[in-house]
Amino acid sequence: MEVTSLCGGKVLAHRKHSEGVREHRRWRRRHRLEVVACILREALDWATKTRLVYRTNLNFKVLSKYLDFLMAKGLIEHKRFGRLNFYKTTQKGRMWLSLYVKLTDLLDS
Repeated sequence: MEVTSLCGGKVLAHRKHSEGVREHRRWRRRHRLEVVACILREALDWATKTRLVYRTNLNFKVLSKYLDFLMAKGLIEHKRFGRLNFYKTTQKGRMWLSLYVKLTDLLDS
């Protein structure tokens, strides 16, 4: 089974026949940790909530819950400039993201 992972979307998994033709296609949901990593990655430099919605493929309601959680844990910071809300990954968030990448690399090898 071949798996193609997208930060901004669902993961498409499919099998291939020996001839190379797709046999089966299905979508799977991302794990919460994958979503957190995606948000932190997209907010490494200041990002608006709208940008995060589009880049992480989440709706505003779901993203808001994740952002509240991440701010409470000190992994992301929030600033308001005029009417726009901006979010940025903190140093603690960068450390979490680095450890997450190392862990997924270790499990994939």
